[in-house]
Amino acid sequence: MIRRSLSYEWTEEDLRMCSKWRRGIAVFYGCMALLVFALIALTKPPSFAPNEARDRQTWSAGSQGERIDRNTHVSGKAR
Repeated sequence: MIRRSLSYEWTEEDLRMCSKWRRGIAVFYGCMALLVFALIALTKPPSFAPNEARDRQTWSAGSQGERIDRNTHVSGKAR
């Protein structure tokens, strides 16, 4: 390996090789970032509550504003 000083004058070939490496590294890390985002998007549960409409119907305001669950007053039969 050739040792070069800090004040080394870059040739046109050196500049081209450096830009190729930088471009390759940028493409590599860009692809890795896209893969990570895709994994997060595919494995993350949906942000909306699927039973939200049903939950709104089962809760109501009591006489003094407290929340009452109507489902707790079900007979002893199993659902």
